[in-house]
Amino acid sequence: MEWYFEFLSRSYPLLLKGAFMTVQVFLASASLSFIFGLSFGILSCNRLKVPLLSHLVEGMTFVYRAVPFFVQLLIVYFVLPDLLGINLNPFPASAIALGMCSSGYVAQIVRAGINSIPASQWEAAYTLGYTQPQSLRYVILPQMLQSVLPAFNNELDSLLKSTAIVSSIGMLELTRVGMNMMSREMAPVPIYLTIACFYVCLSALLNLITRTIERKISYVKN
Repeated sequence: MEWYFEFLSRSYPLLLKGAFMTVQVFLASASLSFIFGLSFGILSCNRLKVPLLSHLVEGMTFVYRAVPFFVQLLIVYFVLPDLLGINLNPFPASAIALGMCSSGYVAQIVRAGINSIPASQWEAAYTLGYTQPQSLRYVILPQMLQSVLPAFNNELDSLLKSTAIVSSIGMLELTRVGMNMMSREMAPVPIYLTIACFYVCLSALLNLITRTIERKISYVKN
């Protein structure tokens, strides 16, 4: 136990740096996931379908869900730069691959949430003089958010854990830092247990934030 605390005192600056990079990748990819997932979900819901465009969106989100994230990461990092003739650093490649892969699942959550809102809510909004975009923004989306927030929380939790995979392209996030330390220290038990504790703490913080938002939304509704 003494040796473990001594190891932590020597290693925590590197681990904190790796955890900070993990948070950065998570926030960037979560932002992309929410923006594109929300847009894709709205365009593919039953009430707002657009001919051809909605079918294209549904096809894209199906591909994002069907192809494993690791394969998408390799395509973004190796294939796209080769096709476009550009250089892509690990950070933007990780954020893009994670965000677009997650957007396919977020789109399904949003689509199901909007479809679950009764048609009477749309009609009531139109009766009050709201346009379709206004009805969506002020009436439908707030109700949708309350019903799908637990599913959003699960997706964000999955996204956080998927950040460990970006270590495969040399991204110096928490897992890669731990792997580098492992090659130097040759002490798998304290290193990997400490990394696991970091992920548990990050996940707990994420769950606390979403639970707080959920309680506030429920309070406003009541």
